[in-house]
Amino acid sequence: MKIAIVGAGVNGLATAHELLLAGHQVTVYERRATAAEEGSFAPAGLLHPAWALAWAQPQPRLLPSWSAAGPGLRWRSGARLGVWAWWRRWRHAQRARAAEAQAALIDLLAMGEERQAALTAELDLDHDRSDGLLVLARDEREFARALAAARALNELGVAARQRSADEARALEPALNPAAPLAGAIELPGPAVANCREWTLLMRQALLKAGGQFVARQAVLAVRPQAGGVELTLGDGASERHDAVVLCAGLDAPALLRGLGLPTPFATWWSHSLSAPMREPVDAPLSGVLDLHTGVAVTRLGQRLRASGGWDLGGAPGPAAKPEIARLADGLSHWFPAAARWAGSPSALQSWRGATLVAADGLPLLGESRVPGVWLNLAHGPMGWALACGAAHRLTQALTLGDPSTIVQALRPARLGL
Repeated sequence: MKIAIVGAGVNGLATAHELLLAGHQVTVYERRATAAEEGSFAPAGLLHPAWALAWAQPQPRLLPSWSAAGPGLRWRSGARLGVWAWWRRWRHAQRARAAEAQAALIDLLAMGEERQAALTAELDLDHDRSDGLLVLARDEREFARALAAARALNELGVAARQRSADEARALEPALNPAAPLAGAIELPGPAVANCREWTLLMRQALLKAGGQFVARQAVLAVRPQAGGVELTLGDGASERHDAVVLCAGLDAPALLRGLGLPTPFATWWSHSLSAPMREPVDAPLSGVLDLHTGVAVTRLGQRLRASGGWDLGGAPGPAAKPEIARLADGLSHWFPAAARWAGSPSALQSWRGATLVAADGLPLLGESRVPGVWLNLAHGPMGWALACGAAHRLTQALTLGDPSTIVQALRPARLGL
């Protein structure tokens, strides 16, 4: 089949490569100059299944807009009643998630871990990555909640190990000895990887294997036709394909509305700060997550990245200085001598990125009710961890013509798409 992919973030490139491996002709359309320029540009880099299941999503509570970002979701949508209704629906879905949905996420995360490792080895992808993530609790109350989450993960067959404060400091020797620490949960195995590096390498692999990548080319509309779909491109041209997979992130709602499909989404925004590492001995070996603030600190080669906090809604724009300062404080709290703040300002990278989240907090994966239009959208905070698994399952369903390879809890039909 001749298949178009709209969007060249990590989901788009992972999907394109899986479809190419399955024997399809693949063309990726990206309105930016290259891949991974938006939501995949500078996220934390966390991809451990245990993190994704237990700590990726913010707690289902709403924080006022003036509060410091934390484990909840901060309101940035003014008085918009539609967003308020969306949030209430999302909060209910988080608290009432069915076993089928949980099992579906575990499947995608396990498959994603397997496929990401396999592709990295097979294609000899040289990108920053490391094993192990420590989830840090500052006091006994936080530690008790973390232990409960770890027990639940173990019951699901996902490894999460209890560690005392001393054991945690032995695993991450550079942790600030003066910072309060009641205990930690160790998540062993692959846990941190540079999402943007991996995505750019997958673009190279796609081209080498015969796929097509069309940069600086927006897709303005998708129209179903007999036996296929037609794309209207930003330069006025039209291209016909047998099928299209929308991986377009924030551009997807406009395309879906053009097809007469609902858009049960909200936009979440987060920040990250990347800084050069001063001395390796003073830096984390891999990554840590502070349960108190929701800030994650990860080591990506010779750089450190602090990220965390989610805003519900808000307009596009540059990174907010108070949020960047908060992330710098979070990094320095645990690793006070790790980052090099002086020197060229260009060595510091601040980023504000958006992600699309569905009303039930689950990905949209599979064929829509418009024939030939497939969706791989709304992965939310778990996007990097889910990318390879979702791409593989979608490719199976599209290639085999068997929608049962994707469970009902993830299919677009559940939300009217």
